[in-house]
Amino acid sequence: VYQRQVSTQSTGAKKNNTDFVVWGSGTPLRQFIYSLDLAKLFVWVVKEYEEIDPIILSVDEQDEISIKDVATLIAKASNFPLERLKFDTTKADGQFKKTASNRKLRTYLPNFQFTPIETAIQESVKWFEDNYETARK
Repeated sequence: VYQRQVSTQSTGAKKNNTDFVVWGSGTPLRQFIYSLDLAKLFVWVVKEYEEIDPIILSVDEQDEISIKDVATLIAKASNFPLERLKFDTTKADGQFKKTASNRKLRTYLPNFQFTPIETAIQESVKWFEDNYETARK
């Protein structure tokens, strides 16, 4: 969701020649999962996961990344000038970390390869820009 929101803002800012403004300082850390990776995991859960207990479908803990780094990757993938990327520190950062452990997932799928965030963002931004007129904003 955050990536879609930021992609919408960066694309809109680029089209309207305005700053790309991200709320907060950008320092909080988050785990982002590429939608296609999540879709693969959903299919696996439906077909293979037989436990009653829930399972967290998330990237590894060491893949946490700052919101600032994500916004920068999106700006770069959008060819948006980095000097126009601004952080509105009058807005709250929220919780610094919201780490989710995927230890249980890794016991079932130790070799699952998550798409690197750089690739996921490049592909997402390209799709969004290609479908900007019809995409939900």
